[in-house]
Amino acid sequence: MGLREDKKQRTRREIADTAMRLFATRGFDHVTVADVAEAAGVSDKTVFNYFPTKEDLFYDEVPAREEALRQAIRGRRPGESILAALRRLQNGDCPRMCSPGFAVFARIIEESPALQAKELEVMARFSAALAETIQQELGVDERDARIAAGLLVSVHRQLFRAARKQALVGTHGPAAVRRLRGDLERAYQLLEHGLGGLGQAAPVVGQVHSA
Repeated sequence: MGLREDKKQRTRREIADTAMRLFATRGFDHVTVADVAEAAGVSDKTVFNYFPTKEDLFYDEVPAREEALRQAIRGRRPGESILAALRRLQNGDCPRMCSPGFAVFARIIEESPALQAKELEVMARFSAALAETIQQELGVDERDARIAAGLLVSVHRQLFRAARKQALVGTHGPAAVRRLRGDLERAYQLLEHGLGGLGQAAPVVGQVHSA
């Protein structure tokens, strides 16, 4: 990365971090882009150069998360299925989503209908990215790629929602990670073996794959 690009990335990070501090103390709906710009020491225009909307300030990691989904498929291990690669990626995300810091993130979303609406847009973006990547990697029919992507993103969204639910009631740490990974394992078992397994007992926590 060149010096110019490095500076741009640092500016973007500083703006996003400043915004998150304001959102955490005042609530998302009570902070304006102008407030963020002033606190970060930049102009409103500079903020909008990096983040098209205020919601994008909050979900600033979405481009990186989207790229991680693509790379999990493109860089999967020899003989590893797409399901296994994405499950491994999401298993690795579980500790982060069971941390005290994530609880702040969860609370801000819970208090803002605008962020909840943006979440749907983010998941649609992930679905489109996965569909495109699956089609490129496997050469499958576009319709099949879209269906597969929709199912995979539904797991991703449910994992995100389950993590938020835990965080909002103050559950975090190793026990929360095990519970979240158990939910994730069950979801991928249903995808791998079909919905005919729906209603059967969930896997024992000790059998859950570790990251």
